[in-house]
Amino acid sequence: MGLYRRDGFRLSRTSSSQQHVQEPQVRQKTNVPKEIMQIPDFPFQDQDGPSFVHHSVVRNYLLSYTEHFNLFPHIRLNTVVKNVEPEGFPSGQTMWLVTSEDLETNVVTTRIFDAVILCNGHYTVGDVPHIPGIETFPGRSIHSHQYRKPETYANKKVCILGASWSGVDIACELSKYAEKIYLSHNLEDLKMKKLPENVQEVAGIDRIHGNTFVFKSGATAVVEEFVYCTGYQFTFPFLSKKVFISTKDNLVEPVYKYLVHTDVPNLFFMGLPGLAVPFPMFHIQAQYIVKVMDGRVKLPSSSEMREDFQREKRKLLQEGIPLRHIIKLKDRQWAYYDDIATIAGVPSFPPVIKEIMDHVTEMRNQDLITYKNYRYHVVDSENFTVDYCKPC
Repeated sequence: MGLYRRDGFRLSRTSSSQQHVQEPQVRQKTNVPKEIMQIPDFPFQDQDGPSFVHHSVVRNYLLSYTEHFNLFPHIRLNTVVKNVEPEGFPSGQTMWLVTSEDLETNVVTTRIFDAVILCNGHYTVGDVPHIPGIETFPGRSIHSHQYRKPETYANKKVCILGASWSGVDIACELSKYAEKIYLSHNLEDLKMKKLPENVQEVAGIDRIHGNTFVFKSGATAVVEEFVYCTGYQFTFPFLSKKVFISTKDNLVEPVYKYLVHTDVPNLFFMGLPGLAVPFPMFHIQAQYIVKVMDGRVKLPSSSEMREDFQREKRKLLQEGIPLRHIIKLKDRQWAYYDDIATIAGVPSFPPVIKEIMDHVTEMRNQDLITYKNYRYHVVDSENFTVDYCKPC
């Protein structure tokens, strides 16, 4: 969560009031190359190294970014935000009372802020659908958020529910250890080719009887381990009930341009869109928010912002995009970046970023096992080179 005061920024790394989550020790590499994931004004140090890097490289990159821009003095660690509440003042301005607890001293503090930026992410609380009979399953079942080491699945029969990026990546990683993997999903067909030999696509799960999984096609399988790769829930447990916010069907509303609460325009959201290039998107979103707060970007009225949100929502639903997928930008991300960058008067993504992303998608569709072996080099704003490197 980022908190803004007239005397400057104050950034806080916080956990929600629901739980304090330890940093995962996931072993997978990124599924987006570092060349397009890096923040424009701070490139990764090893530009000649692998494009798909280990999670520890990304962590070190963020720490280096924080150190380089001297952000540590403005960060309060080990702090949990308990409540964020709007308060109207006689001037008509809405201020924010933010109550937080220092987890080391247990001291609770309430401070007043001019604006609040919610940056608590949406990869913590897993969305776990109920499956009839799951209570009879004697094996271990986890959400992908809890996934750590593939070795623990050695010689096991595993069912993975969900075939988006996490589901497919985990299936490929587990294939080196597990005896058999059932990749269960409700998609008509996967575009990806060349799944590992011990990975079998099956229909969605209809019900479970002990170790027997019954799929919607009528087929059955004996399963020992179960992994939900079913996405995440948006949660704002610290936000006062005075602020209306809906997260039904995984759509956060009413939020203008995925950034501004339509009714409380000094409440901002960072990083809501999914299936997007993360760090550069945050970079543009942050510049937009700063310019709104310092008055260089004038927001429409609350009613105009709400109507814009509803108009976009209706348009996407008419195009056949389910409500729960509106937040997943995919190919819509490029127009979104251009839109908010133009309004903020800042550079948008150069064309080469989309070109590399298109190439990654094409290679991933051709071969899930080898697409992370490609190494990309940005030549200029429009061109790149790529070579294939055999894995070590």
